[in-house]
Amino acid sequence: MLHIIKSEAGYQQAKAYLRKGDDVLFVEGACYLATRYLETSVDTTLEWQFYFLQQDMDARGLANDGGHYLQVTDFKGFVELTERHVASTTWD
Repeated sequence: MLHIIKSEAGYQQAKAYLRKGDDVLFVEGACYLATRYLETSVDTTLEWQFYFLQQDMDARGLANDGGHYLQVTDFKGFVELTERHVASTTWD
């Protein structure tokens, strides 16, 4: 499943439903959560992948200084994520 996260509150709700093989895409205000991943090491044992939408990062002045810690994708990647999954849900 693809989980599209729009806010921190949405992420907190979605965490209980994340399963192995899921992808998580942070968009809009949820991109501010990237700063948490930059300040701490990312848990590499997670069973899902997470991405940040580049255009929303740019719109908020958030640089991708995280090197390998952040996976950033563009709109084309967003479309590819939706094609990869049979179902998706958006968390506000």
